[in-house]
Amino acid sequence: METTLALIPILAVLAIGIISPGPSFILVARTAVAVSRVAAISAAFGMATGAVVLAVAALLGLNALLHQIPSAYLALKVIGGLYLFYLAYKTWRGASTPISLGANADASPKSLLRHFWLAAATMLSNPKAAVQYGVIFAAMLPPSPSLPLTAALPVGVFTLEASWYLVVAFALSAPKPRDAYVRTKFAIDRTVGLVLGVLGIKLLLSSK
Repeated sequence: METTLALIPILAVLAIGIISPGPSFILVARTAVAVSRVAAISAAFGMATGAVVLAVAALLGLNALLHQIPSAYLALKVIGGLYLFYLAYKTWRGASTPISLGANADASPKSLLRHFWLAAATMLSNPKAAVQYGVIFAAMLPPSPSLPLTAALPVGVFTLEASWYLVVAFALSAPKPRDAYVRTKFAIDRTVGLVLGVLGIKLLLSSK
């Protein structure tokens, strides 16, 4: 009972951050409309897996380490910013490339695994997410959290992240959103590329 009472407020605060639009949402949304539902589902689980890694790192004191070693945080920011620039470039460049939807979409294990790792890398490349988990855990966890609570947090994080991005995957892979994307692919991809580039700049220029 105590574990549940402590866990629910933490997950409620985390949920607010999870549903806020950002690079992770953009990636899963674009995968849903531009590739396939199954690819977006794979990306959703990749995001959730990356989030669990960040949550566990926060529980192990990553946030304190980043504050003690500013150069480590700076390095993560640079890596994350450059990764967003890479995604922006790939999206912008691919705007004029025709896509094949439906039965012709690649659903091979290799392709799905690629979407999974791309999503996980997107989550892990965001130092803001790592700090967010650290700040929330430091503020809301009891001074000496119990083992059940510590074990339940990663499970709760995975469930929250996977649930949200699965909703995105199913909603945006429906026929109407996908048909709309096909009609406006060039404009959407160029806009997404621009947004990712701006987010990369914002990350590089941001402070803690």
